[in-house]
Amino acid sequence: MLRTNHFQLFYKFLIIGLISILAFSCLKEDEEVDPISNNMNLGKGFFVLNQGNFTSGNASMSFFRNDSSKMLNNLFYQRNGVPLGDVAQSMTFWKNYAFVVVNNSSTIWVINANTAVIAGKLSGLHSPRYVCVIDAEKSYVSDFQIPGITVFQTSTMQSLGTIPTGKTTERLLLHENKVFAANWSQYNQLAPNNTVQVIDAGLDQLVDSIVVAKEPNSMVIDKNGKLWVLCSGGFLNEELPALFKINPTSLEIEKRIDFPDINTSPEQLCLNSNADTLFFLNNGVYRMDIEANSIPDFPYIDSDGRNFYSLAIDPNTSEIVATDAGNYLQKGYVFRFKPDGTIIDSIAAGIIPGFIGFN
Repeated sequence: MLRTNHFQLFYKFLIIGLISILAFSCLKEDEEVDPISNNMNLGKGFFVLNQGNFTSGNASMSFFRNDSSKMLNNLFYQRNGVPLGDVAQSMTFWKNYAFVVVNNSSTIWVINANTAVIAGKLSGLHSPRYVCVIDAEKSYVSDFQIPGITVFQTSTMQSLGTIPTGKTTERLLLHENKVFAANWSQYNQLAPNNTVQVIDAGLDQLVDSIVVAKEPNSMVIDKNGKLWVLCSGGFLNEELPALFKINPTSLEIEKRIDFPDINTSPEQLCLNSNADTLFFLNNGVYRMDIEANSIPDFPYIDSDGRNFYSLAIDPNTSEIVATDAGNYLQKGYVFRFKPDGTIIDSIAAGIIPGFIGFN
């Protein structure tokens, strides 16, 4: 993952892994794949994008099947006969399809979300990060390297141009014809990375911005229609991390909650199925009611020596799913927890299991 203008973040997690190899707790090895044909429906479950190592081209896709409680690893290659690419970043679901962003390959694959079979491809991008589908006519793509958002036609994958933003963009969130774009990285730019920009999705224009804290990395909309933004405080811990509650209509900040420790880096903000409880990673997994006014003192799920890397909540069951990147060189693991935090199981995935997407 690219991140700063000094190249430290090119190898951020690799360096961490080489400095300290974390001990795994007792983990269950799972079967690699089920012998299923290319046109067979995957069923209910969730995808895991295994980022792989930067410039190694060893990204992969896994799928956890609810019916068998097994992980299908290396699924993309098995279904399509081609490698996924270099650094699998994110997935966005639309109808029966999923847009799979492969950052360092400058590519977006479109797959059938029920079978993982390729349905289309958009290449020639710069450093794509996240797709936000507006409607059948257009979608947006954030970018790590250019100060703009790429627009493409959703149904045909044809490029439609770029929305100038003056900053690079990361997470995108659509709400009531506005797209909120987090300005997370300061790589190769002088503009500060402490804002959330507001794009008019009808006009495809930047119309406003909201000043938050450094490195806004994730966003959600709660059951009351409020926008929550989680900021890490900067890669070098320049300021306290903070959580913001924002009125998405007036763009006013209604609440700012600072973290007590400047040396922490919270990320991966998400919501339970009722959209009334926030979850995020900060070494362990934290759980927080949307009416709370302070950060919890202790994690809801302790890391227990695990290297939690990505987090998601099952939208149907509110089960908690977290990935463990291990030492960033060997295969990682996916942990499933009940809503009360009790562990269900742990399953082997690929190298640096990252984005989790429910189909």
